[in-house]
Amino acid sequence: MMGPLEPIELIGKMVKDQYGRQMGMIVSVLVDDRGDMSWVLVKMGDGRFRRFRLSDVVIDGSEVITYSSLKRRVEALRRKAALLRREGSLLIGLRERMGERALEEMGKDIEDSVEALQAEASYLLRRVKDALEAVSRQLRDVRRGLACLEVEHELGKLPDEAFELFRRILMNGLKTLLAERNDLEEALSMLKRFLEEHTSVKEGHDGAEDEPIDVEVGGTTDVVGA
Repeated sequence: MMGPLEPIELIGKMVKDQYGRQMGMIVSVLVDDRGDMSWVLVKMGDGRFRRFRLSDVVIDGSEVITYSSLKRRVEALRRKAALLRREGSLLIGLRERMGERALEEMGKDIEDSVEALQAEASYLLRRVKDALEAVSRQLRDVRRGLACLEVEHELGKLPDEAFELFRRILMNGLKTLLAERNDLEEALSMLKRFLEEHTSVKEGHDGAEDEPIDVEVGGTTDVVGA
């Protein structure tokens, strides 16, 4: 989330992602339909322009860091799932004090919320899988690049100084990609577990209109690995 600086003060600052990779420079800000500054516009290293939500931008000392919106959405889904579980528990505790109609209405409201989260989780699951495939391709390229670098060095076609420099660059990239893959795999596991548990919750309540929705979510701590 944004620090004490005004968004306009970010223009001209270099941006890194959450894994420390240089991304580009902030060249402008963008406003939403209400006229509020909601995004920063970054010129990426490859010349493309990309916008990032201010809610995904963090000021860390002199550095500007962007965090994955995908990671943020998975974290938000976890929080919403935890809230639904708490609402389900409260509904069970209040069932003796509530009328049948009110109980059914509240149960239906929770069920609708679960279905909305299921749809969001399915979408995020596809996004995470795509991101994992992209990271896996990069990992393969880096591993092969390291192997080719070592072969060319052994053949005497690459000086020691150049070999050490580019090997260090590739090794750092490998560590970064492995950290990103671990985060994505954690998010993938959470989303799969969420969908499995909430599908079973819904199926377990088919035909039981007089029962409140008991939303059980495992592992809903607000920690996610983008």
